[in-house]
Amino acid sequence: MAEWLTSPQSIQVSRERILHDATIEWHLTEDYGWAVSIVCPAFGTALAEADDAFEALCLVREQLEPYGWRIGVAGAQVDVWPSGMARDQGGGQVAYRFGTPDTVEVFEPVSPATVTTVAVQKAAADVNYGGNMRGKPKI
Repeated sequence: MAEWLTSPQSIQVSRERILHDATIEWHLTEDYGWAVSIVCPAFGTALAEADDAFEALCLVREQLEPYGWRIGVAGAQVDVWPSGMARDQGGGQVAYRFGTPDTVEVFEPVSPATVTTVAVQKAAADVNYGGNMRGKPKI
């Protein structure tokens, strides 16, 4: 893994295989939750808060996925999911790649062509980890 990523990051998002530039930002909130926002001229701003950064990212993705948007970050790839410890102790900013000891930074920019939906990713994590891997969102 390279140097720790800082927020905000320039990323690409796609819809119907058309790439758009966007900015993703994440930060710890005053009540020790996490907020994630994605800003793109093509759709505006999507924002969510949760107990960890990965869950907040999932919530933002779920806002955009019904409209066909895919977010180009490593945390949206089908073979990536954080462990419970990574979520509790690291705020969900680092996740494991299935079948390897490798970790990835959740907000690392990747091609949107390499990502999937939250539902497909969660199903793969459930199979790989043998259980329900989705945390409860912060309300």
